[in-house]
Amino acid sequence: MAIHLAAGFHGALTRRWLQVAAAAMFINTSYGTLSYAFSVLVTKSGPGGEFGAGTVSLGFGLALLVSGAAGIFAGTIADILGTRRLMAAGAVAGSAGLALLGAVQDAWQLILVMAVVLGPAMAATFYEPVYVLMNRWFAAEDRPRAYGVLTLMSGISITIFTPLTRWLVDELGWRQALVVLGAILLAVGTLVPALLQESVERVDGAPRLTPRRFATEARDGLRQADAAFWLFTLAFVAATIAFSGFSFHMISQLETRGFDETAVANSIALTGIVSLPARLILPMLSGRAPSATLLAVCFALLGVAAWLASVAGAWWQVWVYIAVFGAVFGAVYPLRALVVSERFAGPYFGRVIGLQALFVAMARASGPVAIGLIGTSQSGYELGFRLAAGVLVVMAAVTWWSMRR
Repeated sequence: MAIHLAAGFHGALTRRWLQVAAAAMFINTSYGTLSYAFSVLVTKSGPGGEFGAGTVSLGFGLALLVSGAAGIFAGTIADILGTRRLMAAGAVAGSAGLALLGAVQDAWQLILVMAVVLGPAMAATFYEPVYVLMNRWFAAEDRPRAYGVLTLMSGISITIFTPLTRWLVDELGWRQALVVLGAILLAVGTLVPALLQESVERVDGAPRLTPRRFATEARDGLRQADAAFWLFTLAFVAATIAFSGFSFHMISQLETRGFDETAVANSIALTGIVSLPARLILPMLSGRAPSATLLAVCFALLGVAAWLASVAGAWWQVWVYIAVFGAVFGAVYPLRALVVSERFAGPYFGRVIGLQALFVAMARASGPVAIGLIGTSQSGYELGFRLAAGVLVVMAAVTWWSMRR
C-alpha cells in the first residue's frame, strides 16, 4: 500500500510539473504573438510602414493600458470561475484581434482593434492568470521553484517569435502574417487550458454570477490590499517606470555615444540568454531569503546597469552593462508575483495581483515616454538614465522596507 501511495504521489507531482511546462508554452505563445511580434510589425515592412511607427506604438501602448485595467476583472474571474476558461477566452479574443488587424484599412481602426480587442486578450493570457493557477497547484514552500521553472521555460518567447514573425512578414506580407500568428495563438491557447487541471474553491449556495455579484466580489478582493501592499505597489511602479524607460531606449542611447547601432542591437540581444540563469535561480532563492529582499537587490543592480549605460565609452563597459542588466532583469516579474503571493495567497490572490497589474501596465507604458521627454540627445539620455538609476536604487530600499514583517 505504501508503494501505491508513493507511486500516486510521484504521479501527481509529475503531472503538476508537466502542467507547468504546458503553462509555459501558453505564455510563450501569448507573449510572442501579442507582444514580441510587434517589434517586427512596427517596422516599415509591417503596419508601421503603412500607418506609421508612431501609430503602431500608440496602439500597443493603449493595449497595455487597457490590459492593466482589465486585469482587475480578469483576476476576479480567475478567483471565482477559474483560470482555464479565462485563458482560452483570451486566446480566442487575441486570435480574432490579430485577424482583424490584418484587415484594417485606416490608422484609427488599427488603434481601436489593439486597444479594445488585444488589450483585454493580454490581461487574460499573460502571466497573471497563470500565477493564479500556480498558487493553486503548489504549496507555499514549492512555489519559488515552480515560479523559477515557469519563468525559465517562458523566457524563449522572444527567441522564437521575433524571427518567426520576421520570416512570416517577408514570405506572406504583414497582413497574412497576422492571420497566421492568430491561428497559432488560437491553437495553443485553446488546447493548453483544456489539458490543465484546476480546483476552484466553491461556496455552497452561492448565487449565480450576476453583474452585481461580480462587482461585489471584485470590491471584496480589492479590500484585501493593505498599507504594505500599496507601499510595495508604489515602489514597484516607480521602479518599473525607470526600468522600462531606460531598457526601451538603451540601443538608441548607446548610439548617441558613438556606438554602431547594428553592433549594439546584436549585443543587447544576448541579454535574453544571459537572463536565463536568474529566471530560474532567483525565484528559487526566495525559499531561503524573502522575495522582497531579492527583488530589492534586482532593482539596485538595474540602477547600476542604468548608470553604467550612461557613462559607457568603450565596448568593455557595454559588456559589463549587458552582464549586470541581463543577470537580473528576467527575475523582476516572477519575484513580484512571489512577493504578492507570500502575503495574499488564497481565494483573493487573482484580484489582488490583478489590481497591481493595472498600475504596472501604466508604468510600462509611461516609462519609455518619460525618458523620451527628458531628451534623446547624448546629454538628455545621460540625465534620463542617471535619474532612472537613482529611482531604482531608492525604490530598492522602499521595496525592502514595504514587506518587512
